[in-house]
Amino acid sequence: MASIVQRGYKWQVKIRVKGQPIRSKTFDTREAAEQWAAKQTSATGPNSAPSRMVREAKPKPPAPTLGDLFERYIKTPLPGRRNAEWERSICRRFLRKERKLCSIPAAKLDKPHLVEWRDRRIGEAASSTVVRELDAISAVYRLAMDEWGLGLTVNPTKGLRRPKLPLPRDVRLLAGDDERLIEKAIEFNREIAPAIILAIETAMRQGEIAKLRWEHIDIEARTALLPMTKNGTARKVPLSTRALEALTWCPPPHRGRVFKLTQSAMQYAFRQVRQQCDLGNLRFHDLRHEAASRLFEKGLNVIEVATITGHKNLKHLQRYTHLRAEDLAKKLG
Repeated sequence: MASIVQRGYKWQVKIRVKGQPIRSKTFDTREAAEQWAAKQTSATGPNSAPSRMVREAKPKPPAPTLGDLFERYIKTPLPGRRNAEWERSICRRFLRKERKLCSIPAAKLDKPHLVEWRDRRIGEAASSTVVRELDAISAVYRLAMDEWGLGLTVNPTKGLRRPKLPLPRDVRLLAGDDERLIEKAIEFNREIAPAIILAIETAMRQGEIAKLRWEHIDIEARTALLPMTKNGTARKVPLSTRALEALTWCPPPHRGRVFKLTQSAMQYAFRQVRQQCDLGNLRFHDLRHEAASRLFEKGLNVIEVATITGHKNLKHLQRYTHLRAEDLAKKLG
């Protein structure tokens, strides 16, 4: 007699035959469990040959689990996809830390599974992290449905409520903060000083500054070309007089990468300078917010600022803009 019992996300079969030891096996799906039980029961029936003489049909490959999708996504070439690397990083984290979720057959993963995971994960990580992880799961399912031919027809993340993102940081440099940052930066590392100035003057991201190359800088036209940006397009950034002066601080030879510091080394250097200036709440990315706010305060309109910062969605630009009420009051008269 065969009995099938669900154990967590697996299905366990036990076959009891009088005079024989109990046989047990675990499967990912109930269908696979029932098929195996039927074959074993028929093989040990009163009119059958001994079980070792029964030639079983070649079993179907087990249904792919969510973990199988993650592993395949990590190995799949994704040319031109800007978010591919961090999506792969998220997949690796799931494989290491979320084994229970990864053991669920991909076709069986549904919203209750993800809701349980999401609600637990919100207590472990920032809302923005949980949103990125859900987006990565969605990207894996889209590719599996469109190209892998696994029979998947539903993306379980579709319609799932995402955690609410935190309010934008409202961090501005006060009078004298620029000078203190630059002074300490020069003492700590000669390259981090012009990097800070460029961030404040141009609203470039830290990664864009770290990858800046001399052949993409036109001193006469006062522009810097960014061949590939976060949104997947090139951008030409105007350089202020102060930004051009900061570039002259970079040590020769003036070819190849402007900054010899890697992005991670640049992050470390900025943290050290920030600590020495007692600006513990300031992040390098806050300098991009500061730059956007200053551009508006100089009188540039929304389209002009978006052209410099590279924002395609003007609503997103609002998150980078923190105008001081005191300055607005002066304009009102």
